[in-house]
Amino acid sequence: MTRRKCAEGFVSNKKARKQTKLNEKRKENTRTEREAVIIACEDSVSPPLYFKNLFHDLITNHAIAASSLVIVKHGHTDPYGVLQDMLQYDDYKDFTHKWIVIDRDEERTNGGGHPLENFNRAIAEASKKKINVAYSNPCFEIWYLLHFEYRNTPIDRDELYRKLVEEIGYSKDNLPDLIPAQQSSAIKYAKNLIESWVSMQGETKPASDNPSTTVHELVEVLNGLKTI
Repeated sequence: MTRRKCAEGFVSNKKARKQTKLNEKRKENTRTEREAVIIACEDSVSPPLYFKNLFHDLITNHAIAASSLVIVKHGHTDPYGVLQDMLQYDDYKDFTHKWIVIDRDEERTNGGGHPLENFNRAIAEASKKKINVAYSNPCFEIWYLLHFEYRNTPIDRDELYRKLVEEIGYSKDNLPDLIPAQQSSAIKYAKNLIESWVSMQGETKPASDNPSTTVHELVEVLNGLKTI
């Protein structure tokens, strides 16, 4: 009788241990899914470098596993092409946070840029696929400028580059170091720009709202991982 009770107790404990392991596995899977971030960028240099620096901070501080942060291999230099880069990544649907980072970058008489339809199509199709869009008008560098000053008057890509190079020594492949206070200012200024466009025209119009950016929304997602 005693042996039977012991055997029953052993089986019961074994089941309990197995269930505990299953629960822990589910929690781990949920945590990994919640923290997973995948990003596809239009530019092959400055945006990936910027986000890699943010990723490094998250990984160093053990806020997230390195395998849970992915920047998709760069294959296109136009907004809709960037979306295709994302869609061609085999497991992109498994990531909770899916973002493309694109520029309005109007077509220029001296070459470069891309058609309006390409930009608008990328935003529309991304929405259908439940992929978030961090856009910048005229380009990603407006987000970088907002770390140093508030700009609410139109500026073209070439002027923006010159301003960053002359005033802060900006280089696409060697970004100046930023401190948390500057990021906080950039987030505030980006929100102010969006609010000002909504106030003036009742809504945002990404293709024509120069200057504007929603990169801050992606940055806030990454910052939120620090508290998990």
